[in-house]
Amino acid sequence: MDRRFTGGVLVPLCSPCDEGDRFLPDRFREGLSLCLDAPVDGFYVCGGTGEGTKMRPEDRKAACELAVALSGDKKVLVQVGAADRDTALDLARHAGAAGADGVSTVPLPGLTWSEQLAYYAALPEVSGLETVLYYTPDCDAGLEQMEQALALPGITGVKSSTNDFFFTMRLIDSKPEGVILFNGKDEYLAPAVLQGAEGGIGMWASAFPEAYAAIYRHAAAGELTEAFRLQVTLNKLCCVVFRFGLLPAFSVILEYLGRWSRVFRGGAGDFNEDFRRAFLAQAQPLIDQLSHPQKGAAL
Repeated sequence: MDRRFTGGVLVPLCSPCDEGDRFLPDRFREGLSLCLDAPVDGFYVCGGTGEGTKMRPEDRKAACELAVALSGDKKVLVQVGAADRDTALDLARHAGAAGADGVSTVPLPGLTWSEQLAYYAALPEVSGLETVLYYTPDCDAGLEQMEQALALPGITGVKSSTNDFFFTMRLIDSKPEGVILFNGKDEYLAPAVLQGAEGGIGMWASAFPEAYAAIYRHAAAGELTEAFRLQVTLNKLCCVVFRFGLLPAFSVILEYLGRWSRVFRGGAGDFNEDFRRAFLAQAQPLIDQLSHPQKGAAL
């Protein structure tokens, strides 16, 4: 199995939908196209930001095919975790046939740990692709269990999105040689890279791919002033976002930047004009700084 992922920044792609929550391929294509010129290494399809587990399997396959067709020389990593094992393995098989570079997965619900391990082991077999595990904030696997999973053949990476930064540090320290760790918690991207994370896959990369890539590359190069200038700006924006509510505030940012529209199902990201004005009154200067991450801009 060829190794295609060595780290870097992967942009989690949003999966735009209409008011009936039906996937809109044309808007997906438009949003992805806006990221093609950014200095990123690839795309993460149908992950948490892309609401893969809320999409119909046929729409997830369409998103995978579009990403492969449009990505050019950038890598495509497809999240295939689903409500059941058969659906997930079918999506993994499709990703391999469609020409993706790798598959990823959240833990499946309702499985014992031995069943979870068997599922992880099956993914590279059925897809023919390297597999990156996704350690979610609500994952209940401990460090020893993750070490066991990462030692499986064909498992070449892990995305760690836990809120516990020390757990991510321990995972970086204990993962098998050759396994890469993508930091998934944007608020500590720079510290994670300094600790040894080889890449980043985070929600904010879909809004600010240039700034996100700059944080990663400055941190990897030891250019700490620039890395933390942008990291602090992003974290200040996150503080404003969480005061207003993550999904509607994030939706306002995407609309303001002209990148995506209606990307959260069930109305979770909907907002009114009063909300938009109030949020932008506090967030706009930070958004503007991150959308133009020139060296030396003031915090």
